[in-house]
Amino acid sequence: MQTCLHLPSASCIALGFCVYLSLSTTYKFTIKNMHRFVFIAVSAFICITACSENEPNNPGFISSGGSSESKYDWAAAADSAVNVLVDRFMDKSTGTFWTISDNVDPSLSQYNYWPQAHAMDVIVDAYLRIKDDPDQQDRARQYEKYMALWHQNRAHNYNVPDYYNAYTDDMEWIVLTLMRMYEATGVKEYLEYAQDTYDKWIITRWSDDENGGGIRWSLDAGNSKNACSNSPAAICAMRLYGFTSEQKYLDDAIRIYDWVREKLYNPSTGLIADHMAGGKVNGGALSYNQGTFMGAAHLLYYATKDYTYITDAMAAARHQMDSRSPEGIMDPEADKANSDNALFKGIFIRYAVLMVNDTAFDFRFREDLKNYISRNARTCWTDGIDKSEGSDMFFNYDWKKPYTGENGYLNPQVSGTTLIEAMTRL
Repeated sequence: MQTCLHLPSASCIALGFCVYLSLSTTYKFTIKNMHRFVFIAVSAFICITACSENEPNNPGFISSGGSSESKYDWAAAADSAVNVLVDRFMDKSTGTFWTISDNVDPSLSQYNYWPQAHAMDVIVDAYLRIKDDPDQQDRARQYEKYMALWHQNRAHNYNVPDYYNAYTDDMEWIVLTLMRMYEATGVKEYLEYAQDTYDKWIITRWSDDENGGGIRWSLDAGNSKNACSNSPAAICAMRLYGFTSEQKYLDDAIRIYDWVREKLYNPSTGLIADHMAGGKVNGGALSYNQGTFMGAAHLLYYATKDYTYITDAMAAARHQMDSRSPEGIMDPEADKANSDNALFKGIFIRYAVLMVNDTAFDFRFREDLKNYISRNARTCWTDGIDKSEGSDMFFNYDWKKPYTGENGYLNPQVSGTTLIEAMTRL
Protein backbone atom coordinates (compact mmCIF):
# COMPACT_ATOMS: atom_id res chain seq x y z
CA MET A 1 0.00 0.00 0.00
CA GLN A 2 1.41 3.37 -0.98
CA THR A 3 1.50 5.96 1.80
CA CYS A 4 0.36 9.49 1.06
CA LEU A 5 1.56 12.67 2.73
CA HIS A 6 -1.51 14.81 3.27
CA LEU A 7 -0.75 18.52 2.87
CA PRO A 8 -3.04 21.57 2.73
CA SER A 9 -4.63 21.91 -0.68
CA ALA A 10 -2.52 24.87 -1.82
CA SER A 11 0.66 23.12 -0.76
CA CYS A 12 -0.35 19.97 -2.62
CA ILE A 13 -0.95 21.94 -5.78
CA ALA A 14 2.36 23.77 -5.52
CA LEU A 15 4.27 20.59 -4.71
CA GLY A 16 2.63 18.68 -7.54
CA PHE A 17 3.41 21.42 -10.02
CA CYS A 18 7.05 21.53 -8.98
CA VAL A 19 7.34 17.76 -9.27
CA TYR A 20 5.77 17.89 -12.72
CA LEU A 21 8.20 20.59 -13.90
CA SER A 22 11.14 18.68 -12.48
CA LEU A 23 10.16 15.43 -14.16
CA SER A 24 9.25 17.01 -17.45
CA THR A 25 12.62 18.72 -17.75
CA THR A 26 14.93 16.11 -16.30
CA TYR A 27 13.42 12.75 -17.11
CA LYS A 28 13.62 11.66 -20.71
CA PHE A 29 12.43 8.23 -21.81
CA THR A 30 14.14 7.09 -24.98
CA ILE A 31 14.51 3.66 -26.49
CA LYS A 32 16.71 2.95 -29.50
CA ASN A 33 16.11 -0.08 -31.69
CA MET A 34 13.58 -1.45 -29.22
CA HIS A 35 10.28 -0.30 -30.80
CA ARG A 36 8.33 -3.33 -29.77
CA PHE A 37 8.93 -2.59 -26.13
CA VAL A 38 7.70 0.95 -26.64
CA PHE A 39 4.43 -0.30 -28.09
CA ILE A 40 4.00 -2.88 -25.34
CA ALA A 41 4.60 -0.26 -22.68
CA VAL A 42 2.37 2.37 -24.27
CA SER A 43 -0.51 0.02 -24.99
CA ALA A 44 -0.36 -1.85 -21.70
CA PHE A 45 -3.47 -1.23 -19.72
CA ILE A 46 -1.80 -0.57 -16.41
CA CYS A 47 -0.25 2.52 -15.00
CA ILE A 48 1.13 3.36 -11.59
CA THR A 49 -1.75 3.45 -9.13
CA ALA A 50 -2.28 6.86 -7.61
CA CYS A 51 -2.17 6.99 -3.82
CA SER A 52 -5.50 7.26 -2.03
CA GLU A 53 -6.88 7.23 1.46
CA ASN A 54 -7.23 3.71 2.78
CA GLU A 55 -10.59 2.80 4.31
CA PRO A 56 -10.64 -0.99 4.59
CA ASN A 57 -13.85 -0.98 6.61
CA ASN A 58 -15.68 1.32 4.21
CA PRO A 59 -14.66 0.21 0.72
CA GLY A 60 -15.00 2.85 -1.93
CA PHE A 61 -17.21 5.21 0.02
CA ILE A 62 -16.59 8.89 0.53
CA SER A 63 -14.09 9.60 3.30
CA SER A 64 -13.68 12.71 5.40
CA GLY A 65 -11.47 15.66 4.52
CA GLY A 66 -8.89 16.07 1.79
CA SER A 67 -9.28 17.13 -1.81
CA SER A 68 -12.17 15.98 -3.98
CA GLU A 69 -10.14 13.05 -5.32
CA SER A 70 -8.85 11.97 -1.91
CA LYS A 71 -12.46 11.48 -0.81
CA TYR A 72 -12.61 8.26 -2.79
CA ASP A 73 -10.70 5.06 -2.21
CA TRP A 74 -10.74 3.93 -5.81
CA ALA A 75 -8.88 0.68 -5.18
CA ALA A 76 -11.49 -0.36 -2.64
CA ALA A 77 -14.26 0.76 -4.97
CA ALA A 78 -12.72 -1.26 -7.79
CA ASP A 79 -12.48 -4.33 -5.57
CA SER A 80 -16.16 -4.02 -4.71
CA ALA A 81 -17.18 -3.64 -8.35
CA VAL A 82 -15.00 -6.51 -9.57
CA ASN A 83 -16.33 -8.77 -6.83
CA VAL A 84 -19.88 -8.15 -8.09
CA LEU A 85 -18.82 -8.92 -11.65
CA VAL A 86 -17.21 -12.21 -10.60
CA ASP A 87 -19.80 -13.31 -8.05
CA ARG A 88 -22.95 -12.38 -9.96
CA PHE A 89 -22.01 -12.59 -13.65
CA MET A 90 -19.25 -15.17 -14.03
CA ASP A 91 -19.63 -18.89 -14.54
CA LYS A 92 -16.60 -19.82 -12.45
CA SER A 93 -16.42 -23.29 -14.00
CA THR A 94 -15.76 -21.81 -17.46
CA GLY A 95 -14.36 -18.34 -16.73
CA THR A 96 -16.99 -16.84 -19.02
CA PHE A 97 -19.80 -14.41 -18.25
CA TRP A 98 -23.58 -14.47 -18.32
CA THR A 99 -25.57 -11.69 -19.98
CA ILE A 100 -27.84 -11.34 -16.96
CA SER A 101 -26.93 -11.64 -13.31
CA ASP A 102 -26.99 -15.14 -11.80
CA ASN A 103 -27.93 -16.50 -15.25
CA VAL A 104 -31.63 -16.13 -14.47
CA ASP A 105 -32.38 -16.23 -18.20
CA PRO A 106 -30.00 -18.76 -19.82
CA SER A 107 -31.42 -18.08 -23.28
CA LEU A 108 -29.96 -14.56 -23.19
CA SER A 109 -26.52 -15.75 -22.19
CA GLN A 110 -26.12 -17.85 -25.32
CA TYR A 111 -25.60 -14.69 -27.35
CA ASN A 112 -22.96 -12.55 -25.70
CA TYR A 113 -19.62 -13.17 -27.41
CA TRP A 114 -18.11 -9.70 -27.77
CA PRO A 115 -18.77 -8.57 -24.16
CA GLN A 116 -16.74 -11.56 -22.98
CA ALA A 117 -13.57 -9.74 -24.01
CA HIS A 118 -14.42 -6.59 -22.10
CA ALA A 119 -15.50 -8.49 -19.02
CA MET A 120 -12.21 -10.42 -18.99
CA ASP A 121 -10.35 -7.14 -19.54
CA VAL A 122 -11.69 -5.98 -16.18
CA ILE A 123 -10.34 -9.15 -14.56
CA VAL A 124 -6.97 -8.41 -16.18
CA ASP A 125 -7.15 -4.85 -14.83
CA ALA A 126 -7.71 -6.14 -11.32
CA TYR A 127 -5.01 -8.79 -11.71
CA LEU A 128 -2.41 -6.24 -12.78
CA ARG A 129 -3.35 -4.05 -9.85
CA ILE A 130 -2.90 -6.76 -7.20
CA LYS A 131 -0.49 -9.34 -8.62
CA ASP A 132 2.58 -7.93 -6.85
CA ASP A 133 0.84 -7.48 -3.51
CA PRO A 134 2.04 -10.32 -1.20
CA ASP A 135 -1.31 -10.22 0.62
CA GLN A 136 -3.27 -10.75 -2.61
CA GLN A 137 -1.54 -13.78 -4.08
CA ASP A 138 -4.45 -16.19 -3.64
CA ARG A 139 -6.74 -13.79 -5.43
CA ALA A 140 -4.20 -13.20 -8.19
CA ARG A 141 -3.85 -16.95 -8.77
CA GLN A 142 -7.64 -17.23 -8.96
CA TYR A 143 -7.72 -14.57 -11.66
CA GLU A 144 -5.04 -16.48 -13.59
CA LYS A 145 -7.26 -19.55 -13.38
CA TYR A 146 -10.23 -17.60 -14.75
CA MET A 147 -8.13 -16.38 -17.69
CA ALA A 148 -7.05 -19.93 -18.50
CA LEU A 149 -10.64 -21.20 -18.32
CA TRP A 150 -11.91 -18.32 -20.45
CA HIS A 151 -9.37 -19.25 -23.12
CA GLN A 152 -10.04 -22.99 -22.87
CA ASN A 153 -13.74 -22.30 -23.44
CA ARG A 154 -13.00 -19.85 -26.28
CA ALA A 155 -14.81 -17.02 -24.55
CA HIS A 156 -18.23 -18.64 -24.92
CA ASN A 157 -18.01 -18.57 -28.72
CA TYR A 158 -21.26 -20.34 -29.61
CA ASN A 159 -19.69 -23.81 -29.40
CA VAL A 160 -17.18 -22.93 -32.14
CA PRO A 161 -13.82 -24.64 -31.51
CA ASP A 162 -11.76 -21.51 -32.15
CA TYR A 163 -12.36 -17.76 -31.97
CA TYR A 164 -13.84 -17.43 -35.46
CA ASN A 165 -16.97 -15.29 -35.77
CA ALA A 166 -18.93 -13.76 -38.60
CA TYR A 167 -18.73 -10.38 -36.86
CA THR A 168 -15.22 -9.04 -37.30
CA ASP A 169 -15.28 -6.60 -34.39
CA ASP A 170 -16.22 -9.43 -32.01
CA MET A 171 -13.03 -11.27 -32.93
CA GLU A 172 -10.95 -8.11 -32.70
CA TRP A 173 -11.93 -7.59 -29.08
CA ILE A 174 -11.10 -11.21 -28.31
CA VAL A 175 -7.69 -10.76 -29.93
CA LEU A 176 -6.96 -7.65 -27.88
CA THR A 177 -7.94 -9.38 -24.65
CA LEU A 178 -5.81 -12.41 -25.47
CA MET A 179 -2.83 -10.12 -25.93
CA ARG A 180 -3.51 -8.41 -22.63
CA MET A 181 -3.71 -11.81 -20.94
CA TYR A 182 -0.38 -12.79 -22.49
CA GLU A 183 1.17 -9.52 -21.40
CA ALA A 184 -0.10 -9.97 -17.86
CA THR A 185 0.75 -13.65 -17.37
CA GLY A 186 3.40 -14.57 -19.93
CA VAL A 187 1.34 -17.51 -21.21
CA LYS A 188 2.50 -17.58 -24.82
CA GLU A 189 -0.48 -19.55 -26.09
CA TYR A 190 -2.68 -16.50 -25.61
CA LEU A 191 -0.50 -14.49 -28.00
CA GLU A 192 -0.32 -17.35 -30.50
CA TYR A 193 -4.11 -17.58 -30.68
CA ALA A 194 -4.42 -13.81 -30.99
CA GLN A 195 -1.98 -13.70 -33.89
CA ASP A 196 -3.57 -16.68 -35.62
CA THR A 197 -7.07 -15.20 -35.33
CA TYR A 198 -5.95 -11.85 -36.72
CA ASP A 199 -4.03 -13.41 -39.61
CA LYS A 200 -6.78 -15.83 -40.65
CA TRP A 201 -10.04 -14.01 -40.07
CA ILE A 202 -9.55 -10.30 -39.48
CA ILE A 203 -7.10 -8.75 -41.94
CA THR A 204 -8.42 -11.12 -44.64
CA ARG A 205 -11.72 -9.20 -44.53
CA TRP A 206 -10.12 -6.09 -46.01
CA SER A 207 -11.31 -5.45 -49.56
CA ASP A 208 -10.89 -2.69 -52.12
CA ASP A 209 -14.38 -1.87 -53.32
CA GLU A 210 -16.94 0.90 -53.69
CA ASN A 211 -16.07 1.99 -50.13
CA GLY A 212 -12.47 2.60 -51.06
CA GLY A 213 -11.13 -0.19 -48.84
CA GLY A 214 -11.75 -1.01 -45.22
CA ILE A 215 -12.42 -4.16 -43.20
CA ARG A 216 -15.90 -5.59 -43.52
CA TRP A 217 -18.03 -5.45 -40.37
CA SER A 218 -19.78 -8.81 -40.77
CA LEU A 219 -20.17 -11.68 -43.17
CA ASP A 220 -23.80 -11.95 -42.07
CA ALA A 221 -24.64 -8.41 -43.15
CA GLY A 222 -24.15 -6.29 -46.25
CA ASN A 223 -20.78 -4.99 -47.34
CA SER A 224 -20.56 -2.35 -44.63
CA LYS A 225 -17.16 -1.00 -43.60
CA ASN A 226 -17.57 0.19 -40.02
CA ALA A 227 -15.53 2.24 -37.60
CA CYS A 228 -16.06 -0.56 -35.10
CA SER A 229 -14.38 -3.14 -37.35
CA ASN A 230 -11.51 -0.93 -38.52
CA SER A 231 -10.12 1.13 -35.64
CA PRO A 232 -9.92 -1.93 -33.33
CA ALA A 233 -8.24 -3.82 -36.19
CA ALA A 234 -5.59 -1.11 -36.37
CA ILE A 235 -5.03 -1.50 -32.62
CA CYS A 236 -4.73 -5.28 -33.06
CA ALA A 237 -2.14 -4.79 -35.79
CA MET A 238 -0.15 -2.32 -33.72
CA ARG A 239 -0.16 -4.59 -30.69
CA LEU A 240 1.05 -7.50 -32.82
CA TYR A 241 3.74 -5.28 -34.29
CA GLY A 242 4.83 -4.45 -30.76
CA PHE A 243 5.15 -8.11 -29.84
CA THR A 244 6.64 -9.41 -33.09
CA SER A 245 8.35 -6.44 -34.81
CA GLU A 246 6.97 -7.80 -38.11
CA GLN A 247 6.65 -4.95 -40.60
CA LYS A 248 3.46 -6.35 -42.11
CA TYR A 249 1.53 -5.50 -38.96
CA LEU A 250 2.66 -1.88 -38.98
CA ASP A 251 1.76 -1.68 -42.67
CA ASP A 252 -1.70 -3.10 -41.89
CA ALA A 253 -2.25 -0.60 -39.10
CA ILE A 254 -1.29 2.40 -41.22
CA ARG A 255 -3.48 1.24 -44.13
CA ILE A 256 -6.50 0.63 -41.89
CA TYR A 257 -6.10 3.87 -39.95
CA ASP A 258 -5.65 5.90 -43.13
CA TRP A 259 -8.93 4.48 -44.45
CA VAL A 260 -10.81 5.45 -41.26
CA ARG A 261 -9.23 8.90 -41.26
CA GLU A 262 -10.05 9.54 -44.92
CA LYS A 263 -13.57 8.09 -44.97
CA LEU A 264 -15.07 8.41 -41.50
CA TYR A 265 -13.10 11.05 -39.59
CA ASN A 266 -13.90 14.77 -39.61
CA PRO A 267 -10.70 16.60 -38.60
CA SER A 268 -12.51 19.88 -38.00
CA THR A 269 -14.81 18.37 -35.35
CA GLY A 270 -13.08 15.16 -34.26
CA LEU A 271 -16.22 13.13 -35.07
CA ILE A 272 -15.85 9.57 -36.33
CA ALA A 273 -18.86 8.49 -38.37
CA ASP A 274 -20.25 5.01 -37.82
CA HIS A 275 -19.79 3.26 -41.17
CA MET A 276 -19.59 3.38 -44.93
CA ALA A 277 -21.76 1.29 -47.24
CA GLY A 278 -22.42 1.59 -50.95
CA GLY A 279 -19.82 4.33 -51.09
CA LYS A 280 -21.76 6.55 -48.68
CA VAL A 281 -20.95 7.52 -45.09
CA ASN A 282 -23.68 6.89 -42.54
CA GLY A 283 -24.21 7.28 -38.81
CA GLY A 284 -22.96 9.65 -36.15
CA ALA A 285 -20.39 9.42 -33.38
CA LEU A 286 -20.35 6.81 -30.62
CA SER A 287 -17.99 6.67 -27.65
CA TYR A 288 -16.86 3.19 -28.80
CA ASN A 289 -15.66 4.60 -32.13
CA GLN A 290 -14.16 7.76 -30.67
CA GLY A 291 -12.19 5.69 -28.19
CA THR A 292 -10.81 3.10 -30.58
CA PHE A 293 -9.78 5.77 -33.10
CA MET A 294 -7.87 7.46 -30.26
CA GLY A 295 -6.26 4.17 -29.28
CA ALA A 296 -5.07 3.42 -32.81
CA ALA A 297 -3.71 6.94 -33.31
CA HIS A 298 -1.88 6.80 -29.98
CA LEU A 299 0.00 3.62 -30.90
CA LEU A 300 0.78 4.78 -34.43
CA TYR A 301 2.40 7.92 -33.09
CA TYR A 302 4.99 5.81 -31.30
CA ALA A 303 5.67 3.82 -34.46
CA THR A 304 6.08 6.84 -36.72
CA LYS A 305 6.73 9.88 -34.49
CA ASP A 306 4.21 11.68 -36.70
CA TYR A 307 2.49 14.19 -34.42
CA THR A 308 -0.58 14.18 -36.67
CA TYR A 309 -1.66 11.04 -34.83
CA ILE A 310 -1.54 12.87 -31.50
CA THR A 311 -3.57 15.73 -32.98
CA ASP A 312 -6.15 13.26 -34.32
CA ALA A 313 -6.45 11.49 -30.97
CA MET A 314 -6.93 14.74 -29.08
CA ALA A 315 -9.58 15.94 -31.54
CA ALA A 316 -11.53 12.69 -31.15
CA ALA A 317 -11.38 12.96 -27.36
CA ARG A 318 -12.43 16.62 -27.46
CA HIS A 319 -15.46 15.71 -29.54
CA GLN A 320 -16.54 13.19 -26.92
CA MET A 321 -15.98 15.64 -24.07
CA ASP A 322 -17.54 18.69 -25.74
CA SER A 323 -20.32 17.29 -27.91
CA ARG A 324 -21.37 13.97 -26.41
CA SER A 325 -21.38 14.66 -22.69
CA PRO A 326 -24.30 16.72 -21.36
CA GLU A 327 -23.14 18.51 -18.20
CA GLY A 328 -19.79 16.78 -18.56
CA ILE A 329 -21.18 13.25 -18.13
CA MET A 330 -21.02 10.77 -20.99
CA ASP A 331 -24.20 10.30 -22.97
CA PRO A 332 -25.81 6.96 -22.01
CA GLU A 333 -26.06 5.97 -25.70
CA ALA A 334 -28.56 3.30 -24.64
CA ASP A 335 -32.17 3.21 -23.52
CA LYS A 336 -32.02 -0.12 -21.71
CA ALA A 337 -29.51 -2.13 -19.72
CA ASN A 338 -29.65 -5.11 -22.07
CA SER A 339 -28.10 -3.23 -24.98
CA ASP A 340 -24.76 -3.40 -26.78
CA ASN A 341 -24.54 0.38 -26.43
CA ALA A 342 -24.52 0.08 -22.64
CA LEU A 343 -20.91 -1.14 -22.87
CA PHE A 344 -19.58 1.58 -25.18
CA LYS A 345 -18.61 4.21 -22.60
CA GLY A 346 -16.12 1.92 -20.88
CA ILE A 347 -14.29 1.44 -24.19
CA PHE A 348 -13.70 5.17 -24.51
CA ILE A 349 -12.50 5.36 -20.90
CA ARG A 350 -9.95 2.58 -21.42
CA TYR A 351 -8.15 4.43 -24.20
CA ALA A 352 -8.63 7.87 -22.66
CA VAL A 353 -6.75 6.86 -19.50
CA LEU A 354 -3.72 5.87 -21.58
CA MET A 355 -3.67 9.37 -23.07
CA VAL A 356 -3.97 11.08 -19.70
CA ASN A 357 -0.93 9.18 -18.46
CA ASP A 358 1.25 9.94 -21.50
CA THR A 359 3.27 13.16 -21.59
CA ALA A 360 3.35 13.05 -25.39
CA PHE A 361 0.00 14.81 -25.15
CA ASP A 362 -0.41 18.47 -24.31
CA PHE A 363 -0.46 19.09 -20.55
CA ARG A 364 -3.63 21.19 -20.61
CA PHE A 365 -5.41 18.57 -22.69
CA ARG A 366 -4.35 15.82 -20.29
CA GLU A 367 -5.67 17.78 -17.33
CA ASP A 368 -9.00 18.37 -19.08
CA LEU A 369 -9.33 14.70 -19.98
CA LYS A 370 -8.33 13.61 -16.48
CA ASN A 371 -10.94 15.92 -14.95
CA TYR A 372 -13.53 14.61 -17.41
CA ILE A 373 -12.88 10.97 -16.49
CA SER A 374 -12.82 11.83 -12.79
CA ARG A 375 -16.11 13.71 -13.01
CA ASN A 376 -17.75 10.73 -14.67
CA ALA A 377 -16.34 8.35 -12.07
CA ARG A 378 -17.43 10.48 -9.11
CA THR A 379 -20.91 10.86 -10.59
CA CYS A 380 -21.21 7.17 -11.38
CA TRP A 381 -19.96 6.03 -7.97
CA THR A 382 -21.95 8.62 -6.01
CA ASP A 383 -25.21 8.93 -7.97
CA GLY A 384 -25.21 6.10 -10.48
CA ILE A 385 -25.07 3.06 -8.23
CA ASP A 386 -26.86 1.99 -5.07
CA LYS A 387 -24.17 1.12 -2.52
CA SER A 388 -26.45 0.81 0.48
CA GLU A 389 -26.09 -2.24 2.68
CA GLY A 390 -27.64 -5.28 1.01
CA SER A 391 -27.65 -3.63 -2.42
CA ASP A 392 -26.81 -5.67 -5.51
CA MET A 393 -24.47 -2.87 -6.65
CA PHE A 394 -25.50 -3.18 -10.29
CA PHE A 395 -24.36 -0.39 -12.61
CA ASN A 396 -26.82 1.37 -14.87
CA TYR A 397 -26.39 2.27 -18.53
CA ASP A 398 -26.87 5.90 -17.42
CA TRP A 399 -24.09 6.86 -15.00
CA LYS A 400 -26.22 9.62 -13.47
CA LYS A 401 -28.94 7.29 -12.18
CA PRO A 402 -28.87 4.13 -10.06
CA TYR A 403 -30.12 0.93 -11.63
CA THR A 404 -33.53 -0.10 -10.33
CA GLY A 405 -34.11 -3.41 -12.12
CA GLU A 406 -34.41 -6.71 -10.30
CA ASN A 407 -31.54 -8.33 -12.22
CA GLY A 408 -28.38 -6.69 -13.51
CA TYR A 409 -27.00 -6.92 -17.05
CA LEU A 410 -23.44 -7.60 -18.08
CA ASN A 411 -22.82 -4.72 -20.48
CA PRO A 412 -23.46 -1.79 -18.09
CA GLN A 413 -21.77 -3.75 -15.31
CA VAL A 414 -18.61 -4.11 -17.38
CA SER A 415 -18.68 -0.49 -18.53
CA GLY A 416 -19.11 0.86 -14.99
CA THR A 417 -16.48 -1.46 -13.53
CA THR A 418 -14.05 -0.46 -16.30
CA LEU A 419 -14.54 3.17 -15.27
CA ILE A 420 -13.89 2.50 -11.58
CA GLU A 421 -10.83 0.35 -12.31
CA ALA A 422 -9.54 3.12 -14.59
CA MET A 423 -9.52 5.53 -11.65
CA THR A 424 -6.89 3.37 -9.92
CA ARG A 425 -4.54 4.03 -12.85
CA LEU A 426 -5.36 7.69 -13.46
